[in-house]
Amino acid sequence: MEASIPFYPLVVVPVVAAIVAFWRRGRWHLAVLRSGRPLDRTDRPIDRIKALGVFVFGQRRLLQDLGPGLTHAFVFWGFVVLLATTGNYITNGLVETIVGWPLGGFFWSIVVVFANVFVGLVLVSVGYFVIRRVVVRPARLALTRDAFVILGLIFFIVLTELVGDSFSYVVEPDHPSRTWALLAGPLSLALEGIGPEAALAGYGAMAWSHILLVLAFLAYLPFSKHLHIISSEPNVYTKSLEPRGALRLMDLEAEPEEGEPEPVFGAKGLKDLTWRHLLDPLACTECGRCMEFCPASVTGKTLSPKHLMEGLRDQILVAETALAAAASAQRAWKGGATGGAAASQEALGLAKQRAEEALSLPLMDNAIPEEAVWQCTTCGWCVEGCPVLIEHVDTIVEIRRNAVLEESRFPKELNTAFRNMENAGNPWGQPRSARLDWAKGLEVSVLGEAEVTRSEATGDGAPWRTIFASQPMTDALAGSVLLWIGCAGAFDDRNRKVVRAMAQLLRQADVPFSVLGSKETCTGDPARRAGNEYLYQMLAEENVATLSAAHADHGISTIVATCPHCFNTIRNEYPQLGLVGVQVIHHTQLLDRLVAEGRLVPTEHHEAVVAYHDACYLGRYNQVYDEGRRVVESVPGQSIVEMDLHHRRGMCCGAGGARMWMEEREGTRINHKRVEQALDKSPDEIATSCPFCLIMLRDGTTDLQRTDVAVRDVAELLADATGAWTIDVGSGPTQ
Repeated sequence: MEASIPFYPLVVVPVVAAIVAFWRRGRWHLAVLRSGRPLDRTDRPIDRIKALGVFVFGQRRLLQDLGPGLTHAFVFWGFVVLLATTGNYITNGLVETIVGWPLGGFFWSIVVVFANVFVGLVLVSVGYFVIRRVVVRPARLALTRDAFVILGLIFFIVLTELVGDSFSYVVEPDHPSRTWALLAGPLSLALEGIGPEAALAGYGAMAWSHILLVLAFLAYLPFSKHLHIISSEPNVYTKSLEPRGALRLMDLEAEPEEGEPEPVFGAKGLKDLTWRHLLDPLACTECGRCMEFCPASVTGKTLSPKHLMEGLRDQILVAETALAAAASAQRAWKGGATGGAAASQEALGLAKQRAEEALSLPLMDNAIPEEAVWQCTTCGWCVEGCPVLIEHVDTIVEIRRNAVLEESRFPKELNTAFRNMENAGNPWGQPRSARLDWAKGLEVSVLGEAEVTRSEATGDGAPWRTIFASQPMTDALAGSVLLWIGCAGAFDDRNRKVVRAMAQLLRQADVPFSVLGSKETCTGDPARRAGNEYLYQMLAEENVATLSAAHADHGISTIVATCPHCFNTIRNEYPQLGLVGVQVIHHTQLLDRLVAEGRLVPTEHHEAVVAYHDACYLGRYNQVYDEGRRVVESVPGQSIVEMDLHHRRGMCCGAGGARMWMEEREGTRINHKRVEQALDKSPDEIATSCPFCLIMLRDGTTDLQRTDVAVRDVAELLADATGAWTIDVGSGPTQ
């Protein structure tokens, strides 16, 4: 007797029904994607295929959270393996015939082994998911009906296959794969008492149940968040391969084609986002990893990256409904009789108008509340944590761009920062002539200024040196070095001590360097992250021209920045505007090298436990984590204690995304939360390598009345230990 599916030819009916149901919703997803702005994400196919291997098949991001990650991986890998056995049911044994033909069925037996292993793992994993959602209930997971519908479908799909296989072995006890079936084989032995006839009927019932459940699962996907099963792969494949710290360059001088509407700056509605960023909400798994350590989410603010994706998806569904209505009106108009043609045409026009309105419906206040748009620090945790590589920050910045450039709708505090950057070239509003005040009492070279005297620059009568052209080389220290001071280093009293320490350390290590002085202006990072792309490009173009001239005329080959925001902007975004030929490094990278080469030798013993804070734009955006730590630990007596959130999971200080110049009016202050995380480790000091972080963490310790825990930059700690401060003819460092 052979196990076969009764009335098998009828399988065509549910198969066609499932495909039609899938397509009826799926095509409107595609229609919305087609309405988005174009974006080329087809370059470097090898790297994209590798990304699929790492993030989809390797489940890299999920496995970083071992419990739920491993069980999700079991379900995913199980579905991949069970494609063969499910296909065998749907084709009534054809897959087994094809796979089992060589070597007398050996390959099919291997499939059976893996299928049985993963059947067991999937069943256990589903039980784990139910317990996790019902009993453990982590805050980032919502208790939704959709989740339990999918879990129920997965459970019964796998169970019907297991029981069906067991019945088939009762019908065919000598089947060669029975001994390989680690679960179905033993279960078939327990079922042998029912006899072959009953087993055949049981097999037919299980086979039909399995097929119908699989097809129901397929038909349900486009209506469910579990569409990510098929949308996450293209989302990962089309990931950005540009540096993570580089936002999209906006063409501010774009002219519309004849008959086309005026271009929209940023994203007002769905159609203003690129197709890739419209794919993001369709690929979202609602796992909540994006909000788990989002500084806004964990401090009780409105913003949630997960809710942003859900809001976008809801808005997409509204647009899809309108598009479907327009398509129905189109069909009615084409088929309208003479008497009803005018009415049909009127209905078509109205339906098309509603579809256009749905695609143009403002994202702000619909997909995301206005206050949430401005609560984002652009720290990148959401992007780092997402298992399907959703680009939340890009979408938020596009919404900000539209609000700023087209509606002048932004927090009033930004008015002052924007005006200061435009008029004075820095958010503090200080005159350009004050950019060298940090260097009073130091002998520092100003690039290209011949015979400029210190009396002209700082009022004490000693001459400045001038650096002349030399050939740039690959080695960061082989050519001419430019120390980029940044606005905080130039104008914030606390951060002036940091750049002074850096200058002294470079002199102590005998590294010739120069600065730009008054020729330096804000990199534009705060303006760009706040959505003011016009102001950013104005500032950036000035700096790119200055730095390009420094490279061409003075041989500058290396730029050293003490600010991660400046570092990221010059390194990753200025090439968009034509900066080439120079390498950009962070001061921790250079100090780490100088210590390793013995050019800076920390000799002063300093007994201290130091909590190290990772700056987002240095760590997550540019993968610079360990250099600063090595510098801190090079000081005799100093040791680092890691906060619970560190390295790639490090929490933002709260100043990024132009939040430095905005008030926090909701929830706990982010810098307070971060300082509390540091104080939990009972450190003597907190170390960082970012001027914004230094300000925020220092303010946090002050607000929490813990000024006994000093907040220092890595350069200051090293300068203490090497005696670099003694080179300073002025006063020594102060806390």
